Amino acid sequence: MFNCRIAFLAAFAVVCAGANAQSTQIASAGYAEALSPISTAVSSSSSSSAGDAAPIVSARQPRTRRADDEMRIRPFSRVAVASKLGTLGWGGQIATPITRRINLRGGADIFNMGYGLTSDGTNYYASAHLKSGTIQADIYPFAHSSFHVSPGVMIFRNSLTASLNVPGGNTFSVGDTDYTSDPSNPVTGSGLIQFGRTNMPMLTIGFGNMIPRREYKHISFPFELGAAYTGQNTIAINMQGGVCQAGQGCGSASDPQFQQNVQQQQAKINENLKRIQIYPVLTTGVAYRF
Repeated sequence: MFNCRIAFLAAFAVVCAGANAQSTQIASAGYAEALSPISTAVSSSSSSSAGDAAPIVSARQPRTRRADDEMRIRPFSRVAVASKLGTLGWGGQIATPITRRINLRGGADIFNMGYGLTSDGTNYYASAHLKSGTIQADIYPFAHSSFHVSPGVMIFRNSLTASLNVPGGNTFSVGDTDYTSDPSNPVTGSGLIQFGRTNMPMLTIGFGNMIPRREYKHISFPFELGAAYTGQNTIAINMQGGVCQAGQGCGSASDPQFQQNVQQQQAKINENLKRIQIYPVLTTGVAYRF
């Protein structure tokens, strides 16, 4: 009886031990199975993050354009106007871009001046009435610099005149000959300077851009220096009145001998004018770009 009880207890213990081992194995398998998706997800996430991070770090971010960056230039897309003052007189200009480094510019000027003086007993008065129009291309050879070279054409309409008045009894010289103005018919005269060309090539250099390339900038102060080719300039002299010579009495200014001396004087002046075949151009002003 005692032996049967021991055998029963031993068999029960073996069965319980087997059941516990099986439960533990099942539980372990379930735990491993439960952890497996999480681990896989974590690994996948880590791999994905690592893979995605590389392009983000290596990719270059696009540059954000600032409001003061250079504006986009298209032909005739902008316009500027200017007021200027210089050797051509007072006038105005208008400009528009052709390319990033070239502007097309046109202008008009008016110049009026009168000046009187007395020399060697003769009264002189000179007057200038000039009208001109210009068309130029402003070429900017250097990036981010307002220095420009501007070839162009100038249309010149001019009136340069001078008058003289020799009071009676005063002495004056014409063609290396001395004369005295007739007191009863004082000598008067006039001179007219004519330019050899009315359409003149011109070239200037300067600083300033009437079409600033920055969006925020509208005002500029252009300055330029150069010259226009006028060709051969000539003067025509005309004299009237009575002239007197010592020991020869008085006669008319239309006398052939006197007129020959006038022509001699005129030729001498014209010979000197051959050395001056350019008109200086110097201007400055203020411009506004729309």
